[in-house]
Amino acid sequence: GPDLQQVQELPLLPQDTAGAATAINDRGQVVGISGACGTAVGGVTARNAVLWEKGTVTNIGNLGGVAWNTPMAINEHGDVVGFSNVNADDGASFNARAFLWTRGRGIRSLGTLPGDALSQALGINDQGQVVGISCTAGFASCRAFLWQNGVMTDLNELVSGEFNEQLFTANDINERGEITGQSLDATGAFSAVWVIPVPQQPGQGPGNPASMATLASANSVTPNTKSLR
Repeated sequence: GPDLQQVQELPLLPQDTAGAATAINDRGQVVGISGACGTAVGGVTARNAVLWEKGTVTNIGNLGGVAWNTPMAINEHGDVVGFSNVNADDGASFNARAFLWTRGRGIRSLGTLPGDALSQALGINDQGQVVGISCTAGFASCRAFLWQNGVMTDLNELVSGEFNEQLFTANDINERGEITGQSLDATGAFSAVWVIPVPQQPGQGPGNPASMATLASANSVTPNTKSLR
C-alpha cells in the first residue's frame, strides 16, 4: 500500500481564520493565502499573501488591495509570483495585477499588456521568466503573456502567424522556457497548448523563432518569427 504521509498544519497570520497553500518548491518553501473564513481561494479569504518556511509564516505584502492577494508559484530561488488587488476601495471585488516578490526587492506589480485592465502571474522558472494572463475589464478578452527582463510581452506576438488560435493563458514555464497553457479558437473552443522555444541557430540574431504544438490535436506549427528568449 501507499506510504503513510505526515500532515503538518501551517500557521496563519494573527487575526486570520482561514488559509490555503498554493505552491511549494524543492527547498520546502510554501506560499499561499491567510485571511478570513471562506472556502474559495480568493476574495477576503486571500487577505494576505504569505510565505511559509522553517515553521514560520511571513506576510509578503500586497499591491494595495485587501483581497485577492494570491501567490500562485515559487521558484527554487524563493521568488514568488501571483496576483493582488491594487486598491483597498475595491474590497472583495476583483481588481488584480500580476506581481513578482523577491526577498531583495519585495513585491512589485508587473502591470498588464497594453489596453488591458487585469492580470495574473501564474508561473515562474529559475531564470525569472514569468507567465500568466492579461485581460480587459470584466475578462472580456484575455491574452497569455511572458514577462522577462522587466518587459511583459503578448505571447501571441512570439509565434508564427501559421498558428491561428488565440493564446488565452499561460499557466506554467519550465527551465527550458517551455510554456503550457490554453488557446481559444474562432468557435470559442479551448485547447491545451505547449509552447516550445526553438534553439538559436549559428549566426542567427536574437530574433530566433519559437515553435508551438497544440497538444489537444497533436498538430505542430513551425513558426518563423520572434524568440521566446
